[in-house]
Amino acid sequence: MPAGVWTDEVLDRMRRAGDPAGDAAIAETYELGRQEEVRQALLGFGKNSDAMPAGLPSQLQRYFEQSSVLPEWADRELIERGRALLGRYEALVVSTLLCASLPLCYGCGDGAQVLARSQRLTSGVYRRLMETSQFVVDVLDNGGLEPRGRGLRSAQKIRLLHATMRYHVGRQDDWNGAWGLPVNQEDLAGTLMSFSVVIPRGLGRLGVDLPHEDRDAFFHVWRVVGHVLGVDDRLNPAAFDDGAELFDTIIRRQQKSSEAGIALTKAVLDFIREVLPGPAFAGAGPNLIRHLIGDRAADIVNVPPADLTKAALQAGSVMNFGYGKTGDTAPFVARAASELGLVVFKNGLRLTNKGRRYEWQVPTGLNEPQPS
Repeated sequence: MPAGVWTDEVLDRMRRAGDPAGDAAIAETYELGRQEEVRQALLGFGKNSDAMPAGLPSQLQRYFEQSSVLPEWADRELIERGRALLGRYEALVVSTLLCASLPLCYGCGDGAQVLARSQRLTSGVYRRLMETSQFVVDVLDNGGLEPRGRGLRSAQKIRLLHATMRYHVGRQDDWNGAWGLPVNQEDLAGTLMSFSVVIPRGLGRLGVDLPHEDRDAFFHVWRVVGHVLGVDDRLNPAAFDDGAELFDTIIRRQQKSSEAGIALTKAVLDFIREVLPGPAFAGAGPNLIRHLIGDRAADIVNVPPADLTKAALQAGSVMNFGYGKTGDTAPFVARAASELGLVVFKNGLRLTNKGRRYEWQVPTGLNEPQPS
């Protein structure tokens, strides 16, 4: 869909739209009473090349077969170029995800309601944030979307997680229909753009001047992922500038304060305080978020004011990542972002999962799945 046509009328319709393929697969699984069996069968189903578990319900088997095929327009050269940014800027990519992408999503009041109603997402926040970071790495890792990669399988499981949330949350007595369908197409598109648009924008705020070719390749990677996640083609634009317009339109429509969004953002701030201890990074969370998304958006999710360390923003550059301008006006923020991203991947998995990678699970409901 070309830029300029994401009208309120179009996006209002998208708030009532789900994902027919994913929803049919989950509905059949529950109708057959096979949800726990399916969860167990998919636990070790981690790579594109893994053989599909035998005996899955027919709709679920069809779902995996169809969503395993990348779209015809997927350009492997662009995917390779886009995913290579992770190798250069891993720490800053992860920090931008935590301190820009997530708070902006949480600032969309209606969409935040469904997240708050999933105990799986609001309990054990440390692990949830690590899972999300792991997903980004799965997608952007070498060959992540290739036959032996993990990115596509992770996206397929997350799509079924979304369908499970729609199945359960929409049946809750306290769900307000004015919020739209749980995990609807507008919210899915906004979340997708929070990766493909917000991360390049955030890198720019941290002083990384990406060439447009790299930015566009990164955007293409996430466009492919959006296709696998079941984002409607009309809300999965081909060009970065169109994606940026769509994201800004969704933010204009949906940004408002909510108890759910404030609670979710507080969990991110608590996480940052835990992994970046010590006086050198006191106030790093509020500073990072306010620097990356601006004071107005930060106020919506009740981010505390930036502290006196903000004065460090006037110092000279302390970072150099190989090309472009890096950290010229924001050395403290750039340093804090770098430290946060590094500690998440050097220590996060060890601290939260005994050094093992996280595997996305297809839950049997909104509560935390029982250990297998």
